[in-house]
Amino acid sequence: MKKQFNKLAGWLICIVFAVLLLYLKDNMGYIFSGVGTLFAILTPFIYAFGIAYIMNFPYRFFRKKVFGRIKATWFQKINKGVSLVVAYIIVFGLITFLISLLVPQLSKNLNNLVKNIPSYMNSFEIYTKDLGAWIKEHLGLDLSIFDNFNSFLISKAKEMASMDNVGKVFSAVSGTITVFYNWIMALVLSIYMLVNKEFLFNQFKRLGAAFLPTKWMPTIYEIINVSDEKCGKFLVGKILDSAIVGIMCFVCMVIVNLPYAPLISVIIAICNIIPFFGPFIGAIPSAFLLLLVSPWDSLIFIAMIFVIQQIDGNLINPKIVGSSVGLIGFWSLFSVMVAGALFGIPGMILGTPIFASIYTLIGRKTRKRIAMKGDNAERVISMNVINSNKLTNVKAKKSRKNSTIDDELKGKEELIEEIESNDETPDTEALTEEEKEKT
Repeated sequence: MKKQFNKLAGWLICIVFAVLLLYLKDNMGYIFSGVGTLFAILTPFIYAFGIAYIMNFPYRFFRKKVFGRIKATWFQKINKGVSLVVAYIIVFGLITFLISLLVPQLSKNLNNLVKNIPSYMNSFEIYTKDLGAWIKEHLGLDLSIFDNFNSFLISKAKEMASMDNVGKVFSAVSGTITVFYNWIMALVLSIYMLVNKEFLFNQFKRLGAAFLPTKWMPTIYEIINVSDEKCGKFLVGKILDSAIVGIMCFVCMVIVNLPYAPLISVIIAICNIIPFFGPFIGAIPSAFLLLLVSPWDSLIFIAMIFVIQQIDGNLINPKIVGSSVGLIGFWSLFSVMVAGALFGIPGMILGTPIFASIYTLIGRKTRKRIAMKGDNAERVISMNVINSNKLTNVKAKKSRKNSTIDDELKGKEELIEEIESNDETPDTEALTEEEKEKT
């Protein structure tokens, strides 16, 4: 009876699960809408977590490295609050100062760019037609397809660069009350998160110990520790490195008197946060923008940005970011492409440290499993995969040789057994007394 009841319960669970899946399939729109509403509600908390996570690094620096050296008892009681206030004042004061310098310049550059785009496009069209005519005359190459594509590109660029469209997009983005509210609330919430981070950590640990198997907790702690190490160092190092690259780009453009220096420097700095593809994403549209102004300015900019990226890749980035990621070039490219295809720009930025965390955890587990298997695993690893056929042939020859030897030994043993079985015992009755005694 009990077995029948358990079987019936299993069938009922399967039926309920199938009905639930059908319900979810038919109401996916409502589900996605509900998930979107939930994320809209949690957006300030998500932003706050990101701000608190980044601000935790300067906060710890001031708390331990700067004010931690003051041993006075009365100061240690206020060390936490003083470090938090100083970290926020310095970081956000620096951001406010940069914004106050950049925003007027960016606004001026954008206005000039919008006004001058029609003339830039006309000049660019003349340049390309003259270049195509020269190539056709001296090299004999027909570039009519390129001319058609060039005309299409210029017409679309003129449409997109109309004053009304750019103004509407800019005002819609900059004047959204929701975005402003989310960031202000995120800033306030991040302060509360940092002030109460030990208490919050302890609460999550207690929840995990209460509702999860105890044997899972060390693995969960290891995952959190590796993710924090990889993501934290990478993000902070990349932000600082990108700021330095942006400043270098601005100074060099001012020295060589290139136009739109603030706008292009900001583009270069922001795009440099993206691993691998970031320098190209920032440099290509910037070079095209300068090409509209003057081809010579574009060539100067390309040479300048090449030198800056070489200095950054060989000197600045290794010192600041270092080997915190621990990935070879192939895996870095793989992580950026896959995460970017799935999640866009945020995926391109966070894909590398997240994949580095997974890579590190899998590497640790692999080393443990290999150590458990011992010499056999090491012997398999040391085998040359390319010459595996030769190894298989050698093993086959040894196997055949061993089987031949075993057959010979087995034949000899069977012959000995046959001889021993055919060896008759003497008939003691027909023997004499002496032979009996001898027998």
